[in-house]
Amino acid sequence: MGGVQVGDLLLPGVAAEVDQVVLTDVEVRVAVRSGAVSAACPGCGRRSSRVHCYYQRTLTDRPVAGRRVRIGLRARRLVCGNGHCDRRTFAEQIPGLTHRHARRTDALTTQLTNVALFLGGRPGTRLLQRMTIDTCKDTLLRLIRRLPLPSSGPVPHLGVDDFAVRRGRTYATILIDMATHHPIDVLADRAADTFASWLRDHPEVRIVCRDRAGSYRDGAQVGAPQAMQVADAWHLLNNLAQAVERVIGRHRVDLRQPLTSHDGRTEDGLSFEDGDREELDIHGRPRPLVSRTRDRHQQIHERIERGDSLRAIARDLKLSRGTVNRFAQAAEVDELLLAAIHRPALIDDYRVYLHHR
Repeated sequence: MGGVQVGDLLLPGVAAEVDQVVLTDVEVRVAVRSGAVSAACPGCGRRSSRVHCYYQRTLTDRPVAGRRVRIGLRARRLVCGNGHCDRRTFAEQIPGLTHRHARRTDALTTQLTNVALFLGGRPGTRLLQRMTIDTCKDTLLRLIRRLPLPSSGPVPHLGVDDFAVRRGRTYATILIDMATHHPIDVLADRAADTFASWLRDHPEVRIVCRDRAGSYRDGAQVGAPQAMQVADAWHLLNNLAQAVERVIGRHRVDLRQPLTSHDGRTEDGLSFEDGDREELDIHGRPRPLVSRTRDRHQQIHERIERGDSLRAIARDLKLSRGTVNRFAQAAEVDELLLAAIHRPALIDDYRVYLHHR
């Protein structure tokens, strides 16, 4: 450990003077004092140089060469000379270095904010630990929340929808600029009066893209009668899907064949091959899998006995070469049916539970 006397050395861009620098293996401690003659009172703006007392502040700065930096600031509390000011004394703040109640320098706060914006909470914390900066994810998220919201400007095309603050109990409203797809405001509830009040303050709205909620309809009619109301695409597709689901549910008893999943398996464990889904009987209904397998096995073996090549058989029957090879290698059709019925699936262990649900 060593001490270095550097009196009257100015910090770059900061109205402070460095009195001492102490270097250790893991840390750099810097003793700093204010270099300004006077400071402005935050209450009335009158400048004062009359010192009431001194006190010590400790600030964390950006690391240097892998070492943490601690700044020990000898701060001043000054007396306001304005007799009509509510503040009798005030703490001096050094521009570019300190803020009220801050334990970090402005430069370190800016660096933490940039990391939080690019990486977020936990990833940003892991990166900062590699940079020898001790912080936590909650600190990074607080820095993001403190940032001022950018001005959205005029919003002629407005999107509105609700979201759950606490599902089933508390709901709020989010407003979206449909031109940029960026959120522009959040309302405390989803009442029609709240939405109408916001629209009165934004007369430039010409189109309101909303869901089917009656409160948003009433709020748009009252607050923006000049705007045209349209339904957004997501709710249209969602309503269509719900309607189709209800219709299928009502006519489920009319389904004569088991439904297939995305991998071609039926509810009884059999699997479809190439071209099976397009094979229909004379009445336009799907043919049973077992009968199709027997007919296909017979056709392939009859053509093999005639001397046709597997390539020609696959082309004429519109099957893949692998399917034709498998049928050709099976001497009996029962081998194919047995393999199809007992073919293992990923959901075998859960099949009973799924049928129960």
